Amino acid sequence: MNGEHLALQIVTPDGQSLTETQIDVVVFRRKEIRFELGSEIAVFPRHAPMLIRIPAAPVRYRKGDDTTHVAVDGGFVEIRKNEVVVVTPRFEKVRSDDPTPSLTARHMTERWRREHKEFQREMVGYL
Repeated sequence: MNGEHLALQIVTPDGQSLTETQIDVVVFRRKEIRFELGSEIAVFPRHAPMLIRIPAAPVRYRKGDDTTHVAVDGGFVEIRKNEVVVVTPRFEKVRSDDPTPSLTARHMTERWRREHKEFQREMVGYL
């Protein structure tokens, strides 16, 4: 590439939870009706500005030879001027020594989705 990189921020209700620079690519799923359910989008430097709705799903980013996996609990991604900002109610970073980081992130988000469904059933008057 031409020496350009991305900056990644993950923001939760508790504040800025993750800040990374010198990112080569960020990959996440999108939750938009016009695209295939569960399809992924890869964001590289110089990506066009976008605002994307995301489901509870794993996100990964590559910095040099290292790939980091995180779990996000849905929300939105804003892409603008080589900056990727993820706004989510909950996020967790997978340990770097995890032997199966992709699978671990997927299990986290599946657990969160089950919690959401249980909460919805418990709500009074929820349809």
